[in-house]
Amino acid sequence: MNLPRVLIVEDEHALALALGAAVRQGSAEGELAPTAAQARKQLHSGTRYEAMILDIGLPDQNGLEFLESLPEDVRPPTIVITAHGEIQNTIAARKLGVIDFLTKPLDFDEFQSILHRVIKPQGGKLDPASPATETVAFVGAAPSMRPVFQQIAHSCASDDPVLVRGDTGTGKSHAALLIQGNSLREGPAGTLVIGPSTTAGELNDALQRAAGGVLILEEVASLKPEGQAELVRQIEAGKEGEFPRLVATTHKDLRELVTSERFRSDLFYRLQVLEVRLPSLSSRMEDLPALVSYFIGQLIPERNLSITGGALSRLMAHDWPGNLRELRNSIAFALTVNTGAAAIEENDLPTHLQQDRPVPVDEAPTLLMQALDDWLDARLQENPEPVYRTLAESLEATLIRRLLTRYDGKLARLATALQANRTTLRRRLQNT
Repeated sequence: MNLPRVLIVEDEHALALALGAAVRQGSAEGELAPTAAQARKQLHSGTRYEAMILDIGLPDQNGLEFLESLPEDVRPPTIVITAHGEIQNTIAARKLGVIDFLTKPLDFDEFQSILHRVIKPQGGKLDPASPATETVAFVGAAPSMRPVFQQIAHSCASDDPVLVRGDTGTGKSHAALLIQGNSLREGPAGTLVIGPSTTAGELNDALQRAAGGVLILEEVASLKPEGQAELVRQIEAGKEGEFPRLVATTHKDLRELVTSERFRSDLFYRLQVLEVRLPSLSSRMEDLPALVSYFIGQLIPERNLSITGGALSRLMAHDWPGNLRELRNSIAFALTVNTGAAAIEENDLPTHLQQDRPVPVDEAPTLLMQALDDWLDARLQENPEPVYRTLAESLEATLIRRLLTRYDGKLARLATALQANRTTLRRRLQNT
């Protein structure tokens, strides 16, 4: 099946990867070009692109000037990305094939909506085994996810080993697959899920099959001492370019295991050249509405189902020890119980979520003041003489993010409700 091709002209590698994942999620194939010169070369290669995502601020040429320089027969419908709130000469830009404009930081729901207008998915849904379906860990834009995007971008641009850390259910396998799929290596890709019964022979077989490519070692902390010794030996004996690049995942603290002599220190330092740390769901709750929408669309794409405010409040009150996996299973349960209503309701949720108690109204002011005191204590420890403007901007951005959870993560809806300018709200979020 030939998927529609989308050219992503973006020099920020982390953003380019996120756009690529969003394009694949929309049943299309994204190709990256970090400069105008590279994009020009790809457009003139004879490849047909259904759309182009173009950043205005390219390192070698202004994006609109680049677009204007292209012959009409190779100029695809274009979505322009800009770091500024306004773009001059909008009418002239649309004559160049610009379909719409997006302002950084991007609203990926809005992006998906615009992209869907430009291209129509061909051949139905993606193969469930495709890496394009493994993007749930990267849905949303919580502050705790920003370093993750940077870490993944650095990992994709390097050939060094990577250690992906995170609690159970945070999306370690998804991150490893994203790095593997965007690696500099063009050799075979493989995955070895390590358990207590994994032998040194099985490890060697996996290393040989992935020679010259990228091998994911899932839950590497479970590797027995003899397996650890064999992996060190293979790494030391491996030839550069032939030995597979290793991407290891773990939900355990390997430093603690090294200290207690349950994991070899020489292996730890060979695996942790680069590191990706995935946050828990409880530390990125502002992403929960977007994640809920993602799971609903993934599990029942044929139904246009939403979630009531009461049900969402129940989800927001839970601490999610099982992280994304627990959330997905909870949504799957709710969809099974739901008998055709237009939205998931509170009584559709698993029993333990129905019992999570939302904060009573009369307790809210006290809890808010306690939380504000804790927040101020943390800021004052960082800087005993903080600038008031910095504190105010940080607090305002936090308030906007919390309000976003009440509007399904849709910045446009929030701006309408607050009678505020959407670009101004974006800028408030971007400045923190």
